[in-house]
Amino acid sequence: MQLTRRAEYGIRAMVDLAANSESQPVMSKDIAARQDIPVKFLVQIVPDLKSAGLIYTVRGNGGGIYLGKRPVEINLRQIVEAIEGPIALNQCLLGENGCTRKPGCAIHDVWRQAQSQMLSVLESTTLARLVETKKAPQTTHVVDSVIRVSNETEVEV
Repeated sequence: MQLTRRAEYGIRAMVDLAANSESQPVMSKDIAARQDIPVKFLVQIVPDLKSAGLIYTVRGNGGGIYLGKRPVEINLRQIVEAIEGPIALNQCLLGENGCTRKPGCAIHDVWRQAQSQMLSVLESTTLARLVETKKAPQTTHVVDSVIRVSNETEVEV
């Protein structure tokens, strides 16, 4: 499974909104400029996010886009599914009728476990967490041949 550009842009737009919309609306063109998203593309994504209740929009002078919930209440799974629909690593995980081979399939449980772990990560990653990570100063520590950047990413050296 690979996320589409629409999902990537949707996530970037939502992180931007969380970081920049204290109590005032944010204009699509401003989000697009800061996140390097074509305005025409962003305008196509906004209705999906709005339908999912993740944002709301106000038209006219002084209008723009607001988050529909607090950043701590919005996770990556919600954003991706608002744009892409249900997430599945394999067709057989799309529901009861997704695969007729499931009872005797040797790999089904592996797909199910992998999907469960992926969804868990997406669900536990909120906009609030992403905004805080973005704001946190990047510090580098070398420990046992591993570089840790902000205690989140490890790169072997």
